[in-house]
Amino acid sequence: MYLKDLKDNHDFIHREVKKGNLKITLFYLKSLCDEEKITCNVISPFYDTDEILEFEEYIRSFEEWSMIIEEKEAVEKIFSGCIIILQKNKMYSVKLDNFESRPVYESTEESILQGPKDSLNEKISISLNIIRNRYRKETLRAKNHILGQNSKTNIILLYDEKLCDKKALQHLNNKLKGLKVDLLQSAGQLQKLLVEDKWCPFPLYMTTERPDRVVTNLSQGKIVFLIEGSSWVLLGPANFFDFFKSMDDHVELAIVGKFLIFIRYIALMISLFLPALYVAVISYSPEILKVQFALLIAGSRIAVPFPSYIEIIFMMLMVEFLCEASIRLPRTISPSATTVGGLILGQTASQAGLIGNVMIIVISAVAISIFVIPVNAMHQAIRLIRYPLIVLGSLFGTIGVLIGAFALIAYLCSLRSLGKPYMQLFAKN
Repeated sequence: MYLKDLKDNHDFIHREVKKGNLKITLFYLKSLCDEEKITCNVISPFYDTDEILEFEEYIRSFEEWSMIIEEKEAVEKIFSGCIIILQKNKMYSVKLDNFESRPVYESTEESILQGPKDSLNEKISISLNIIRNRYRKETLRAKNHILGQNSKTNIILLYDEKLCDKKALQHLNNKLKGLKVDLLQSAGQLQKLLVEDKWCPFPLYMTTERPDRVVTNLSQGKIVFLIEGSSWVLLGPANFFDFFKSMDDHVELAIVGKFLIFIRYIALMISLFLPALYVAVISYSPEILKVQFALLIAGSRIAVPFPSYIEIIFMMLMVEFLCEASIRLPRTISPSATTVGGLILGQTASQAGLIGNVMIIVISAVAISIFVIPVNAMHQAIRLIRYPLIVLGSLFGTIGVLIGAFALIAYLCSLRSLGKPYMQLFAKN
């Protein structure tokens, strides 16, 4: 594409500015450039100068300027918010963009009781400003990359040169060089591109919008991916245990913080294995329960016409539907609609004899425990893994659940994030 091909756009400006024998031609998109900046920083100084060489020296004083050699490069600069200045056979670009961004608001997706409340911003310079104000170490490095053949998305890699693992950094640079994508608009999309196993359900990079989490990970030698247009950033290399830590853990008393982490792992065990163990015990091994409890469960299931695995999968799918509905519905009606829907569904299904009363308790415990995990990306992985464990429990009983647990641990130990073990507490490089 050349400059003449942009004339069909209504926001493309082709403007000639003359002063006596001096003449320059300006090309830019008014939807991307700040016209007030153009007037103050380009046009007015041009009329104040008497020699074109003096004006060219002035252009070179801008922080973001460059000499353009090919016209194709000029078009790319225009779409990145630059103004092109043509003077005879010389062509310059100056960054005078006008990017609309929201103010820095409170983090809504990763709420904590104590600590900072602000979140990162879609404008990458604002996010970088927030991080540098909190991590004022001279070894902090920011490296720029451009990804996306159509979007030309700006990505900044942040890392502490002294603390960062050089092998992980080299591994990442090799991956970025080989990435080919048309559009890049979010941290989640970049994570999908970086992960080699496309069927891996577990997040190998952490996503966050909290500056304090970013700074904490920088101090641990992690690499941060800032993405233009997204308030969420990627952190890597990540390990399995990072997803069970909240920023509240750093401000609570030591024993309280350890207790909260312990509670999260208990919630993980409940949400992951309780449905499968329920099916396995009811179907194959009710004798391992106390007699009173076994009779209680059997009595609650007298009128239920389905096997236990169909019963629990049906109820878990209903909970999944309620979770998705709470996300998609407008915020004004989402809490009331999903709460009322869950109550009506559970009570009506129990009274109709489609599920047992104990099943409601199991499903409620599983639904509550999954939300104790502080990082949403891990929620989704755990929700998905529960179903194969239920199938194994329904086919082979408790032995099937144990086989599934060992297979899961082995799979987690085989995963790598930027070349580093995902379960690094139990594995070495």
